[in-house]
Amino acid sequence: MIIVPDNNILISGLLWKGNPRKIINLAYRKKVEFYGSKETYEEFCRVVTYPRFKKALSREIFTPQRLIIDYKSIIKIVPTSRILVEVNVVKKDPDDDIFFRVAKASKAKIIVSGDPHLLEVKKYDDIRVVEPVVFLEIFPKLLGKLIY
Repeated sequence: MIIVPDNNILISGLLWKGNPRKIINLAYRKKVEFYGSKETYEEFCRVVTYPRFKKALSREIFTPQRLIIDYKSIIKIVPTSRILVEVNVVKKDPDDDIFFRVAKASKAKIIVSGDPHLLEVKKYDDIRVVEPVVFLEIFPKLLGKLIY
């Protein structure tokens, strides 16, 4: 199953426990495939160096470089340069449109996010935006549909 996690989900899941970590564990166990792009990777690399993560990183004996290695180990990169170029899906934060571009490029039907701007969209074409708790609730049903 292909999904697009936003970077907040990835950082939360890599640094803390909870639903984002459960979703990342699904990727490590090859139950889901995560997709991103050059742009989401660059954003991730920038965000993990923010001072607000320093304490959590040191507590877990991580570095930003370690998180970047983890990112590379679970995210498949797809090109998005010509996808939804003229479309503004996330009105309140157009930078978040990149996650819809990744979903289109990877043929993902789900974006997992905690970002209120992305969640406000709810659905665009055949792509749904769901919170981690919702994804974990519907995952067994979705998996069942894929198996049968």
